[in-house]
Amino acid sequence: MRSRSDVVVVGGGIIGSSIAYRLACEGMSVSVIERDSIGNHASGYALGLLNPTNETGNIETLNHLSFKMHKEMLDTIQQESGVDAQVLSVPHLELALEESEIPELKAEVDRINGFDQFKSRWLEPSEIHALEPRITPDNLGGTLVEDVIMLDSYNLTLATAQAAESRGVEVVLGEATGIIYDGDRAVGVNIGGGRIDCDAVVLALGPWSGTASLWTDTNIPIVPQKGEIVRVEGLNPPLGIHIHGNPIGSSCSVIQKGDGATWLAATVQDGSGFDVTPSIEALEALSLRGMRMVPELETHKLVLHTACMRPVTPDGDPILGKIPGKERAFIATGTGGKGILMGPVIGRAIADLIIDGETELPIEEFGLDRF
Repeated sequence: MRSRSDVVVVGGGIIGSSIAYRLACEGMSVSVIERDSIGNHASGYALGLLNPTNETGNIETLNHLSFKMHKEMLDTIQQESGVDAQVLSVPHLELALEESEIPELKAEVDRINGFDQFKSRWLEPSEIHALEPRITPDNLGGTLVEDVIMLDSYNLTLATAQAAESRGVEVVLGEATGIIYDGDRAVGVNIGGGRIDCDAVVLALGPWSGTASLWTDTNIPIVPQKGEIVRVEGLNPPLGIHIHGNPIGSSCSVIQKGDGATWLAATVQDGSGFDVTPSIEALEALSLRGMRMVPELETHKLVLHTACMRPVTPDGDPILGKIPGKERAFIATGTGGKGILMGPVIGRAIADLIIDGETELPIEEFGLDRF
């Protein structure tokens, strides 16, 4: 373990790894402290969908910028790391299963066509059947988006971390126990019985970010949100499209990924604390939702059932930027289910702040001081 780096990043998920990679690309020496292993939590178990069109609001611009960065960086990250992120370019279908959904979904076509990276159109049920006959005939049409990206989130996180290592980043397996200050200026991080001195500290602790409130004299309002995903045997021929809808009144995605399995994702459960035990209730719910959209799945056996924790804020937006009242201390957390998508844009924004003291990326409204 180095005794000193320019920057110490606490947390080795997709956000911490993306920040470390961007800093290393700019010639900074970086140590990443990871308590468990790279991609061992939400970053490794996420669906891996890169689709900035499915969320509006404050975060929309950042999501689209990050999608563009992904397209620019994916080949490089995989080449530098030697890790295959199982990248697929696929159409996305937002399926209407109730009459009440049709007006809103049709309105989405014009909104999505306003983005230069995407094309969208409304499909009637007969057109959906022609596109993919295994989709339930009991549909009322849907909004097609061409094209989104599906990848393996664990492999992407590993690829980002290993590409960072190839540029000199040190990954330290251990538990950070606090930030060391000179006055209010962050000058190091305690880890186990030792320390790493530095010129800047970044907290990228995901759902555990709240524990760092004691390190920063600032309340960090992050809570864990449980999400579960079910994988079943793949379809033959492969599905080739990402299907999303609200069967039985709840959101669900169906996609056959690069690993061959068909993924049914994902549940949302607040108030479960840090419990990551897969539940029978989630298995049953996701199975019913998936079969409602693709009935053939009823005959496909379970391959894997996973659970993880997403970091969420009271207003649903991430926390990005400088830590109020501290110098050279930064935070990046609260991405909810968008961490994989937002990795590149957050990496660049935080690196800009560390190196230049400012960034042109629109993150001002996501500061910790808004709480």
